[in-house]
Amino acid sequence: MSKVKIGFSGLNVPEQIERTRLITGKMDGNALYVTPVPALVDVNKAADDLEDAYNASRGRDKVKTAEMRLRRKELLFLIGQLSVYVQQASGADGEKILSSGFDVAKTKTPKPVVAGEVHNLRVDDGTTSGRIKAEWDKATDAVMYMVEVSKLADFSTIDKRGFTTKTQKEHGGFAPGTKYWVRITALGREEAGTVSEPVSIIAR
Repeated sequence: MSKVKIGFSGLNVPEQIERTRLITGKMDGNALYVTPVPALVDVNKAADDLEDAYNASRGRDKVKTAEMRLRRKELLFLIGQLSVYVQQASGADGEKILSSGFDVAKTKTPKPVVAGEVHNLRVDDGTTSGRIKAEWDKATDAVMYMVEVSKLADFSTIDKRGFTTKTQKEHGGFAPGTKYWVRITALGREEAGTVSEPVSIIAR
């Protein structure tokens, strides 16, 4: 089983922009990735915004430099989401992963930084009817989390999927009186951790 390698570590801003465009270019029209999450147009826009901010910051203006760093963080967040989509859509097939423009993670010594498993997942009613709130303990080496909600315990279909850097997430739009299952996956700098044990709740 192969894993996606984001491959942004050690790249400067122009190189990260170039790599982003390589990935979106290879995924555009690729029959393996027909519904990318996030949309490729959003990833390309983030790369364009970062390029504009980078060029504006070259005069070493502190405000413009801070703006560039924010745009870079936004792009890296989207690329992290896209890598999770590719991992799932590829079925962990190395050749399919490479066709997306992402690299395949190689076995290393020491091993890549892998996020730990999420523990102590709690789910409760959200702030209004039809909303579900999930909270969990911080996982080791996690930089963000993927939250998935499904009517099915095996998650063969996903009703909601979202990402957050916090240890809580609230989703809305659920049918009151319907049972849903929630699970969390921690995403590390290089690889995702093991998916958490799912927890069920009946939406109010």
